[in-house]
Amino acid sequence: MEVLVLLSPLIAFLLIAFFGSRMGDMASAILCVLGGAFSFIFSLFATFKALQQPFSIKLYDFLPLDSYTLSLGLYFDHLSSITASVVTFVATLIFIYSIGYMSNLFGQWTFKFYAYLSLFLFAMLLIVLSDNLLGIFFGWEGVGLASYLLIGYFHTQKKAANASLEAFVLNRIGDWFFLFGIVASFYLFNSLSILDIFSKLSQVDKTLLGLACLLLFGGAVGKSGQLPLHTWLPNAMAGPTPVSALLHAATMVAAGVYMVARLYPMFESAPESLKVVALVGGLTALFAALAATSHTDIKKIIAFSTMSQLGLMFLALGLGDRVSAMFHLTTHAFFKALLFLSAGSVIHAFHHHVHDIYETGGLKRYMPATYGSFLVGALALAGIFPLSGFWSKDMILSTAYGVSFFWGVWVSVVSFLTAYYSFREGFVMFHGREHFREYFEEEPHESPSVMVVPMMVLGIMAVFAGFFEGWYAGLLGEHKELHLNIALLSVVVGLSGILLAYLVFVRGLIDPQKAYEALKPLHTTFKEQFFTERLYHKVLAGGYMFYSKLLYSVAERQLIDGVVNGTYSLARAAGGIFKTLQAGKLNLYALFLSFGFFVLLLISLFWR
Repeated sequence: MEVLVLLSPLIAFLLIAFFGSRMGDMASAILCVLGGAFSFIFSLFATFKALQQPFSIKLYDFLPLDSYTLSLGLYFDHLSSITASVVTFVATLIFIYSIGYMSNLFGQWTFKFYAYLSLFLFAMLLIVLSDNLLGIFFGWEGVGLASYLLIGYFHTQKKAANASLEAFVLNRIGDWFFLFGIVASFYLFNSLSILDIFSKLSQVDKTLLGLACLLLFGGAVGKSGQLPLHTWLPNAMAGPTPVSALLHAATMVAAGVYMVARLYPMFESAPESLKVVALVGGLTALFAALAATSHTDIKKIIAFSTMSQLGLMFLALGLGDRVSAMFHLTTHAFFKALLFLSAGSVIHAFHHHVHDIYETGGLKRYMPATYGSFLVGALALAGIFPLSGFWSKDMILSTAYGVSFFWGVWVSVVSFLTAYYSFREGFVMFHGREHFREYFEEEPHESPSVMVVPMMVLGIMAVFAGFFEGWYAGLLGEHKELHLNIALLSVVVGLSGILLAYLVFVRGLIDPQKAYEALKPLHTTFKEQFFTERLYHKVLAGGYMFYSKLLYSVAERQLIDGVVNGTYSLARAAGGIFKTLQAGKLNLYALFLSFGFFVLLLISLFWR
């Protein structure tokens, strides 16, 4: 029965893919929801069983080798089973929400959208539950394919098409690192089984093991949008909002953090690799937080928040705290999905025509349920007691200060910025002047129940999930204590960021536009992501195009075309010469015959 955790969304995908055009969009949507719901139910049964005793399920012998057989199988332990339950729960709520969000697209091949969602969930579960690196790699590529299809779902829009292509290319770069890491792991351990690898860690060279870990982490950098493979993540917001929520809360970007946590004994055995993980995570956390303070796109602000929070998770992993990273990944799934669905509700209210926070304003009066949902999500993201984000972020903050004062201050600065930009977005959208009247003729309206109910459920989880901190840490074999001074500092930092946003965007003590003008160089730098995207476009993409044109003009036009054209000219000249010999004149043929006979006679005489 446990295998149905994986098979339920796969069956839904196959049925929708083959019969969706006949069943219709609504039937396809219901089938997608059922696939996610059944997967969640079966994952609960599997979790209860795994809490008693971890167990494996063999699926298929993929490729027999001399001394080892590459196989596919599932492994349910505390980490994988709980993560699978969270993923399927959040995904199912997003699938339900999608029915309302995509309702105005019915009749436009929307059944494909639900097929891609089911494929996305199946691929993520394959990553979570696989008992070996081969299965993880198949799921790894599966989420890459599904993200490409979903981000570019509005493929007639150039922005969406470009975003899907960028996501695909940058993830392929990371995937090459990941694949090389898998090959290196097989070379070291002669096995791809995770349990076999763990049992042989003491037998391998630590330098080579560190290299394998760094290669595997390179894959995580691409999947989780960390520096320097980060630019695709905010641009992926060109896809439908349910895709953004699924991408950031339950699938894809969570895969990188989960993979490092899943293979954590490998990284612990090569501690130098963990320093790289911490450095990349810490830099990304601050980088993305600063970028979020200057962006105005409703979904991109939340996307940068995801980059930043994932950076904190990688930082925790790099500092030796797997429990904090995974617990924050769990709570983050609830409040980040809630924030994206709330943002989608705002976009839906304006019929998908408004995407800038300064084109909204005053929505609290028109959309109270959405306002409440966004407020809960923002409070949780800011780490305000007693919401879930407080508990998980407090764990990371405690670990950071426990390792060094530097990392503690670093996380505190990121937390302050997080509270500021999340409430900046909320205050601009739901308070203040109604800017939307300048861009939109109708008054906005609250979203339908099929969208509001999933938001309310996620809101409840965002409030109460943090109280399971001790239970979760105990399952992963560690005990975490709440440090009162760190907890107070965490709350004070979060409230300070909220207060600054309130004074600027509600009370108006500082005119934000004048502040942006006064700090224009800094504001532009943050908004342009420290010009990394332009750098990639100019240097990498521009360099590639220059190199391609150079090859075309030199290699193809001069070398290849020169050889081909030269051969043609030589053949044509030779043909012209021989054409005169085939004139049809008997005396000319007799002359050549005589000449040939004379040559043969000379050869026979000299040959002797």
